Amino acid sequence: MNRNGIYFEKEEQRHLRRRLFMGIFSFVALIVCAFLIWKLRSLLLPILVGALLAFLFRPLKDRFQVPWIAHEMRVMMLFAAIAGSLFLFVNNLRQHMPTEREKLELRVRLQFKLNEKYRQIASGDSHSEASFLGVMIGREAAPMMDEINRFLALTPTESELFLRYRAGFKGEAPISDRFFEYFQANQTTSPYVAIGREISSLKKKADNQEGTVNGETKDSEHSEIHTGLKESLTIWMLAPIIFVFLGFDNGQMRRYFIGLIPNRYFELSLTVLDMLDEAIGKYLRGTLIECALVGLTLTVGFIVVGIPVSVAIGIGIISGMVNAIPFLGTVIGLIIGLGYALIAENPVPLIPGLNPEDLAIYVAVLVGLAHVLDNIVFQPFVLGHAVNLHPIVVVIAIISGSLLGGLWGMLFAIPTVVVLKTAVETLFKELKDYRII
Repeated sequence: MNRNGIYFEKEEQRHLRRRLFMGIFSFVALIVCAFLIWKLRSLLLPILVGALLAFLFRPLKDRFQVPWIAHEMRVMMLFAAIAGSLFLFVNNLRQHMPTEREKLELRVRLQFKLNEKYRQIASGDSHSEASFLGVMIGREAAPMMDEINRFLALTPTESELFLRYRAGFKGEAPISDRFFEYFQANQTTSPYVAIGREISSLKKKADNQEGTVNGETKDSEHSEIHTGLKESLTIWMLAPIIFVFLGFDNGQMRRYFIGLIPNRYFELSLTVLDMLDEAIGKYLRGTLIECALVGLTLTVGFIVVGIPVSVAIGIGIISGMVNAIPFLGTVIGLIIGLGYALIAENPVPLIPGLNPEDLAIYVAVLVGLAHVLDNIVFQPFVLGHAVNLHPIVVVIAIISGSLLGGLWGMLFAIPTVVVLKTAVETLFKELKDYRII
């Protein structure tokens, strides 16, 4: 055999050993990565949240380009601006939070209104004859009303404080007669308060007796809860750390990982990364538009049925922001809207003919309409068009995400589908263009 034959034979053997080594190394690396991901799965969500925040921060950083200011200084200035904005927002929010007196009034009003609505449904006070369906609903809802009254009822200390505010405590104006009547009604006419307090008293006695017998068990459970909360807080501290480090990154990580790719696949890798970057950006913009549409729908609807503009805007903003997790925004809007509808005093609907007494029904109908619009129009067409997904795929992805990961699964369902779809489509297209496959 000549030298060329020997040389080609050695080359073939070397290529074979290389492929065998790369195959074994890839298999071992895959197993190790899967094991680490499984063991450290609690860290994945904070890392994803931190990376998502950094991705949202990047366009702002790119727009703030000042040639004579160093990159690190620009990032620190932006972080300072964000921190200052958050401080002003939280401080402004605290100023609008209910005071101690307003919290007591709110609980008294909510308890009275709930019991009043419950009596109307259960006894048929709003009709000439008692409704059989209403009686059935009232009977089934009685245990739940016990729990609600036990939760809302003022403790003896809080009742004493309410009476002091009634007399003009801390130099404030006395509590109005109407709210004082609600307070008296809650103390005397509601049968559920006494039941709730009796149950609460018996439960406390049982808990005290059990604590006396099993004190060490109680202390152990309390210690475990405290440890669990501490570990959860420690894990979630990773999210802002990831955000800060990625915020200071100026393309170093991207260049490092691209440098590990063989030259043959260099352009292919850049194309895939650029397409993924564009797809994720479209998804975030589509999500922002969808959340804004849900919030706007609820705000306009609540104003029309008689909820004050400031309250309606607040509910719309909260619902729209939370709607980044699909379906949750309308649920939050329903809970807050019904809560306000129950304590509203003399609402004035903008549409003539609407009965102010049926405000809770109007709120439920509006939230249901917003939910239907979100499912049929906003998510499939607005969000689906932004990420170029079929409406059916969007709905199936959200439902599958909820089954696999609950609320967080719903939040990351569409981004995951977008990333996989874009990566696979771009990869196969570029592999064919470069005649690799």
